[in-house]
Amino acid sequence: MTFPLPLKSGTVVGGHYIIDGLINRGGFGSVYRGIDTSEGDRPCAIKETYDVTPAARRQALMEAGILFTIKSKHLPQVYDAFEEGGRFYLVMQLIEGQNLLQLMQARGAPCSEPEVLAWFLPIMQVLQELHSRTPAVVHRDIKPANIILTLQGYAVLVDFGVTKLYDPASASQTMIKAVTEGFSPLEQYTGTTTPQSDIYALAATMYYLLTATKPPSAISRSLRETLQPPRLLNPQISPHVEQALLKGLALNPEGRFHSMREFAEALQGRNVFLGHADPTVRVLGGPLAGSGRGARSGAGPAVVVKGAPVPRSSSYPLSPASPAGPGRQSVPGPAGQGRQAVMVAPQPLRPLPSPLGQGCLWGLLQGIGSALLVLLLRTQEALFLSLVLGWLCYLLAGFMSTRRGGSSLRGARAGFWAGICSTVMFWLVFSCGLLVIVTQRLRGELQLQHANQTGLPLQIGRELTRIIHQVAPWLFSLPSAGTSSNVPAPLLYLGGGLLLAMTLGWLGGLLGRRAFLSRRWASGGV
Repeated sequence: MTFPLPLKSGTVVGGHYIIDGLINRGGFGSVYRGIDTSEGDRPCAIKETYDVTPAARRQALMEAGILFTIKSKHLPQVYDAFEEGGRFYLVMQLIEGQNLLQLMQARGAPCSEPEVLAWFLPIMQVLQELHSRTPAVVHRDIKPANIILTLQGYAVLVDFGVTKLYDPASASQTMIKAVTEGFSPLEQYTGTTTPQSDIYALAATMYYLLTATKPPSAISRSLRETLQPPRLLNPQISPHVEQALLKGLALNPEGRFHSMREFAEALQGRNVFLGHADPTVRVLGGPLAGSGRGARSGAGPAVVVKGAPVPRSSSYPLSPASPAGPGRQSVPGPAGQGRQAVMVAPQPLRPLPSPLGQGCLWGLLQGIGSALLVLLLRTQEALFLSLVLGWLCYLLAGFMSTRRGGSSLRGARAGFWAGICSTVMFWLVFSCGLLVIVTQRLRGELQLQHANQTGLPLQIGRELTRIIHQVAPWLFSLPSAGTSSNVPAPLLYLGGGLLLAMTLGWLGGLLGRRAFLSRRWASGGV
């Protein structure tokens, strides 16, 4: 399929709009940077649509009409719309800045919760206004690439090209499918969308920004749930924000928020009950809990909640006469069962241990310990003990990196840094210790004042070799790994050691993640 060539810089369209360069190009049109000479050379964005069929014209005019009627700095302003040369043009405000996809690719790390909320809450207010219209206006393509962060620091939602009017009374709400993997809800794959579809896409976009992880596609989630709770990926996320995101990402539209306003209130921690959407809530009770030893007769179910304590202003306030203390609260139970116990296990919002920090810590300990073992014992067994100590430290580095959550690959990264640090520290300490021993031996065994000045370097070299052979005989027994290869032996030893360190770190990461999941399950998590 051949697309029309983009317009050249300097081309004039609409009588007074000068093309000043191509911004983006797709299969159905292009977006140019332009200059409006009728408004004092005002910069503008000119969106060109190749298709001028009645349906395409209606869609372009719908986009213009929506943006014409809402005046907000979080939406681009429309200046003009016209048809010329078999193409349709929409002239809009030029938004200078970086879209959020580019921002995440440049950062390579999650955004902070305050800045994400500052960007999205105003956009949610605009979307609430669009969804409240009759018929409701659904954007249908919310994703990081369609939100631009301006130079002034606020976010602008762009590209209403696949916007749709939603009429709940209509028998069919189907149109051309436009989906983005990971950000489009399940119903959008069939072309059927509602205002709840924008809630899903916005929640998926926030999930990506807060975790630096793209959500799995709705299709794959419908076959097997693979969405990780965001606090597993970024423990600095607040529990109420995690709960709000997970509810917004419900596969069934009925399981999401009823409105964008309700979603915004939940993100701000207002009194919106989200317990049924929290995967870290586990209910214990009923016949199974009551049948065990020590079960209380007639007692209702106990609810174990992992996360922050329930505030007094929530839907479940503390009873004035309740003996609840720290970690225990009471809630109204079913009729005839009185109040039920709620055990709250507070979970501090601490960042996960850094693979770099853990790797350097255990690498330093291993390097110093191994060097001291070799210098003090000076046997082949000492070398073996130092190797065992290294393997143990690599395992511990991986374990400590994942014991509070995170992927086992964090353990492999910790093992890598442990291998680097241990190698550097071992040879640094070993060289310093060897220098001390050699200096002491030479001072006692050589009579430098009576030595022949010309034979002194040779004599010192022989004595140095003899001492090293006594202190570290294994240095002279290492096989020459580079004889049959173009790669020097030290590089092969270093590469093999790093590979072993990463493998052991990964195994330690698996053990740490398993311990974390066991603790989470035991304390009421899923």
